[in-house]
Amino acid sequence: MSATRQPSCCLTWQQASPAKSLMSTAASSPPCRAWIAEAVALRYDRCTKPPQGGFFMMTNHMPSLQPLSRIRTRTLWLFCSALFVVFFLMSWSSYYVAQHSINRQIEENSLPLTSDNVYSHIQRDLVQPIFVASLMAHDTFVRDWALQDTPGTAPMQRYLAEIDRRFGTVVAFFVLDRTRQLYLPDDDSHIIDTHSPRYDWYEQVKALPAAQSYLVTVGEDPERPGKFDILIDHKVFDYQNRLIGVTGVGLPLEQVRALIDSYQQRYQRTIYFTDRDGRIVLGSASLETIGQPLQAQPDMQPLASRLLSSPSGSYSIVKNGGKVYINARLVPEFDWYLIVEEHVAPSHDAIFRTFLINVAIAAAITLLVLGISLLTQGRYQRRLTRQASVDPLTEALNRRSAEELHARLRDECQRRGAPLSILVLDVDHFKQINDRHGHPAGDRVLRHLVDRIRQHMRDGDAICRWGGEEFVLLLNGCNQEGALALAERIRLSLAQHPLEAGELQLSLTISGGITETRHNEPLGSVVQRADTALYAAKHAGRNRIHAAPATLAPDSKP
Repeated sequence: MSATRQPSCCLTWQQASPAKSLMSTAASSPPCRAWIAEAVALRYDRCTKPPQGGFFMMTNHMPSLQPLSRIRTRTLWLFCSALFVVFFLMSWSSYYVAQHSINRQIEENSLPLTSDNVYSHIQRDLVQPIFVASLMAHDTFVRDWALQDTPGTAPMQRYLAEIDRRFGTVVAFFVLDRTRQLYLPDDDSHIIDTHSPRYDWYEQVKALPAAQSYLVTVGEDPERPGKFDILIDHKVFDYQNRLIGVTGVGLPLEQVRALIDSYQQRYQRTIYFTDRDGRIVLGSASLETIGQPLQAQPDMQPLASRLLSSPSGSYSIVKNGGKVYINARLVPEFDWYLIVEEHVAPSHDAIFRTFLINVAIAAAITLLVLGISLLTQGRYQRRLTRQASVDPLTEALNRRSAEELHARLRDECQRRGAPLSILVLDVDHFKQINDRHGHPAGDRVLRHLVDRIRQHMRDGDAICRWGGEEFVLLLNGCNQEGALALAERIRLSLAQHPLEAGELQLSLTISGGITETRHNEPLGSVVQRADTALYAAKHAGRNRIHAAPATLAPDSKP
């Protein structure tokens, strides 16, 4: 210190070791106190700066509660995971049951009913030409005309034209067997060439068993080359049941395909026809397998023999990665199989979307429960931490928190090679304040003291209530000389700012003891040495700060 002459009212801060006590300044005048405050501030400011963020903020987290917090968090995660798994399994079971129920309904109810409805439409829309062909084959005009030696062409043409007009067929025809002459409604009558593949149908009709009187084929239109019709070829017999010709009508293939398209749109099914050999003979315009046998399709090959050997049946296959239900029935009027397919993907898509929605809802509920639980637990944890680590009256740390914080600060300072000082402060004549003014006044005194202390502490320092009116300050990175400077600043500040609460006005003084933490020394031992200095300050007249000896014990590490 400078040897500059000090005010006579103040006591000199000597050049001695920081371990020497500061002498009392209780009788100092305001100019003296200001000079001392400036001097001690310079000493305290030279202390090592604590790490960024400080340990004081770290005390809001209670280390001893961390394992319990981790266990609770882990338990909460397990609970929420179990909750989500339960939701998922319930949704999956509902999806599976609904899927199985729909599959069963399709196979046993929906698809057979659709097949029946389609069959009834076929009878209404396609069986009528068979009836017309049968009517023509049994018409006495046709039979009498065919039995003539030289029948005229005009009567038959008029008859066939009237059939087309009346029943809406695209072509009506008659073949006289003895002449092979094909008669049509127009003047295009000609003799058929039985060796041409175009007229194979005629020999097929003639070769039919006696019990079968007509044949349904898909062939080229006799009047419109290049156009195909569904032709109903019916045998014509004379009155002695001898074959005299073949008559029939034709429907445009485009018209029949349009009917099938309407059935498919109405019932949302795939509809087509096969002959007895399994060859697909009729379907919608978009069907790419017309003319191909079922046995040539890899998906249908295992099923083809069973399907074609039974008049009706329900089956299921896997086609293009999805399940397909099939209903097949023989249409005796055509001698064709009506096949109705339903792909379950469209109906299952809605169920799967519902399943995904349920899973999403389950995940949202789980996350909501988890979030609320974590938030609630966090608040509860912080409240518990505060209750376990903070003195409720002064909001200073309690003894347990101070011991844990001191251990961390001590290890940190030892790694950094920085000092760690301990300052113990005690309110002078506190018992008299309580006895004279009551415990509420004593509580206000303690809160007032803590407020004054915090105004002079750094971010890295911490204050704890050690017991009663005694407080312990942990000064991170501060040596004993800097601690003396801080203590002096606090003491002067408290003296300059008396407690005012309504009519109550109290001038307060404090006494303190200071020491530095030794290597691996616990807080209890450090406080005990600082208490010795505190008691020395009390015996010296109070309102002063004493420092404990800085010498190490013989068994202590440097």
